[in-house]
Amino acid sequence: MNKLRHLLVFVCLCGLQSLWLAPAWANDEHAKPAADAHGAPAKDDHGAKKDDHGAPAKDSHGGGGGKAEKPTRTFEGQEPLFYFDSKRRPYIEPFHKTEEEEYFVCRGVIGEWFRQLMAEEANMLAAKDGLNKVTGSTCAVRLVATHHGKKLPIVSVELYVSPNVMRSCILGESCPQSRTVIMYVLNKTLYRSYFITDHERKIRRAYCLDNKSNVLAKEECWYHFFDKAAKEKPKEHH
Repeated sequence: MNKLRHLLVFVCLCGLQSLWLAPAWANDEHAKPAADAHGAPAKDDHGAKKDDHGAPAKDSHGGGGGKAEKPTRTFEGQEPLFYFDSKRRPYIEPFHKTEEEEYFVCRGVIGEWFRQLMAEEANMLAAKDGLNKVTGSTCAVRLVATHHGKKLPIVSVELYVSPNVMRSCILGESCPQSRTVIMYVLNKTLYRSYFITDHERKIRRAYCLDNKSNVLAKEECWYHFFDKAAKEKPKEHH
């Protein structure tokens, strides 16, 4: 793996360290489904969908020995952000894995409305440098093993500009372009860290967006809020 991939993994690890210590957002059984960028929960066009093999999806709160079925709609037809079990894992097998990472297809793991929202946000940020757009259809959810806290995996969403770029980033030795999204929760509000890169043009950008798709800072959210808290902290008297 080249230096860019190592750097991106390191940044993801740093940025998400505080996310898993923040209030729960995907695994809270009593939490309300997340709303879209305009504050209204998104809905799909039909009732329960099926997975890629035509079978019902699995329940993120299923009990018993096996994995219970999960509806694609929850509560009043509202679709959640992610479909994870209590260990923050998807209900499908990874299509690729290494010692520290696992990759899953986005379909059936991320709410469709949320995947499209992330694609729109990534394109908005990439357009600042005239970079290629993503559609959201070529997408992977990456779990990175961690040995801190509850040892739950770090989750990132990887959006690719083409299948060839996806193949290179996951299976190859280089990643020509990246559109990586990392969730950050603070005071029960969802923020998103974006990493936009283009290896050929030597472009590396980091942004922090709020839950209304507004850019708060040109750095990842963890650093943005850490710096903000440090500046607001009263100076100690010696």
